[in-house]
Amino acid sequence: MKLYKLDLLTLLISLFIFSGCQNTDSIGLDVDPSTGISGTFIDTVTVRSTTVREDSILTNALSQYPLGYFNDPILGKTTSNIALSLTMVNSSTTFGTAPVLDSAVLVLHYGDEFYGDSTSKFQIEVRQLSEQLSKSKSYYNQTGFNVNSAIIGNQRVTIRRKDSVKVNEIVTGKADVIKTRAPQIRIPINASFINNNFLKAAAANFSTQALFMKFIKGLHLRVNEAQSSGPGGIAFLNLSDSSRLEIYYKTTSGTTIDTTKVSFPILNGSEPVAAQFTHDYTGTNVQTQLNNPATQYDFTYVQGLAGLRTKIRFPHLDKLKELGNITINKAELIVSVVGGTDNYKPAPRLLMYTTDIASQRQFIPDFGTNAAIALSDLDFGGFYDAANKRYKFVVTTFLQDILKGKSKQYDTFIAPVSTRYTRQLGPLASGTTASRTVLGSGKNGVTYKMKLNLFYNKIN
Repeated sequence: MKLYKLDLLTLLISLFIFSGCQNTDSIGLDVDPSTGISGTFIDTVTVRSTTVREDSILTNALSQYPLGYFNDPILGKTTSNIALSLTMVNSSTTFGTAPVLDSAVLVLHYGDEFYGDSTSKFQIEVRQLSEQLSKSKSYYNQTGFNVNSAIIGNQRVTIRRKDSVKVNEIVTGKADVIKTRAPQIRIPINASFINNNFLKAAAANFSTQALFMKFIKGLHLRVNEAQSSGPGGIAFLNLSDSSRLEIYYKTTSGTTIDTTKVSFPILNGSEPVAAQFTHDYTGTNVQTQLNNPATQYDFTYVQGLAGLRTKIRFPHLDKLKELGNITINKAELIVSVVGGTDNYKPAPRLLMYTTDIASQRQFIPDFGTNAAIALSDLDFGGFYDAANKRYKFVVTTFLQDILKGKSKQYDTFIAPVSTRYTRQLGPLASGTTASRTVLGSGKNGVTYKMKLNLFYNKIN
């Protein structure tokens, strides 16, 4: 009987609390019944959102590198090229006496993302750099590279990140064997380039890594769109520990002819690798919004690879003070994907961050590095909810601090990040995802309106 009375009392209290809400629409507030949120609920706080360009990105040390072109029917065209260095496995690399080239191939292992049309075919071209990359230079995403005009390798490929490949491998002193290897792109390299720059080059060029880099300069990768087909896409490559140039050659010792392989790894932690990626919004609604930043549109955009981010303001937040001395029990920003724009999958993860008085990026406290108040990645949010076609961010402490005067409201942003993102990287623009999303704005009357949901209590 005591248990029955307790349940009834709880029910009556709950009905009393929610009857006092200004708006009983609780979309986005996924409340655990065991830890229910009490208080008055409102979702009428004004949210102002605008599409702005992303800042440029330093590409010297990306965890994966983008290559390709993508003609997005909504956001326009994106292109990305890569410049890379080669390393010697051993100092004083030699090729024996009178080596005869068998073949050479540039092996490129995939990263963890391809964004675009999976049926497109890409004509990848390889050229030699005319100037080596410098360890002391900062290569931003808009930095160009000095490249020789001659194509030294090319291959037409379809991106198959999950399909293993059959590779003919050399076994010294034995017959070659066919082995199954991890998904990869394999581009044959021109024989004359390999002979002139490796097998027949002066031995002094291979005496140290520094002399080798000075001599070989490096390689440049780009996709020839005119010789490709389909809308395209951006493939990310692992240029940290598994991609390489492989050279197969024959040597003769007495009556024995043997085939040898030598590899030149691509290791962006040891020698420079950089990327150049650009966006062209000509003729799109994106360009219209960028040209009219003061206008409120029905939707905004976010895009990786230093493309676009959505700027957010809560211009009338101080009006909450008119409610009296209040404590925010929970606040969530609900960001919906505009229907019909998910022909390409929305970005799997977005990051919300703010800025300071100097316009420098800062975490909001709900997703900061202060363990006492910061939430876990999942609790904070930003992950795409495919069932409801939305994202949500918990911003309770962020807004409470502003209302209490502990911090000021500066510009706040939402932008895509890689699924492998960790807060140790800081709130930086992402160069490791090409994903995008079209978001409903905070404008009144919008079907997919961006909403700030609040539960608060008055304090006497």
